[in-house]
Amino acid sequence: MFLLLFSAFNAQDAYYPILMTRSDLEASVKLTNSAMSLTHPGKIYLYKNWIFLVEKYKGIHLIDNTNPSNPLRKAFLKVPGCIDVAVRNSILYVDNAVDLVAVHLDLVEMTATEVSRRHWALPEIESPDGYIPEEYTRPKRPADTEIVGWISNAEYSAL
Repeated sequence: MFLLLFSAFNAQDAYYPILMTRSDLEASVKLTNSAMSLTHPGKIYLYKNWIFLVEKYKGIHLIDNTNPSNPLRKAFLKVPGCIDVAVRNSILYVDNAVDLVAVHLDLVEMTATEVSRRHWALPEIESPDGYIPEEYTRPKRPADTEIVGWISNAEYSAL
């Protein structure tokens, strides 16, 4: 369940946080065996014949690059709060907001299993402006929530 934290419009507030409850965050890493459209692509990681492309704040596109002239988007790993990824020995390490999560990927069977989670191992996700506005700091937002992304004033106005 995602929550948006809103305040009265202030021209200096360029972004609003997208929040998720702690329990929802801990159950949020899931593989979908269907491709998702690219909207906010981020970092790219190459692993064997695969491309892992971060969809900022949402997860990772799993792209089969066996034939580089025709890469195929095979699946999407939902990871709210995702900005970065690394892989070693079929274990994908990803930021799930403030948690560092290790996921075993079976790229033949197209399965993903969370094998480890380090709670609060990472700093909170700052807004694209490079900070967390005072009104959205942990003591001033709903209890037991984590920032999993940011929405701009323009995106908010379009809702």
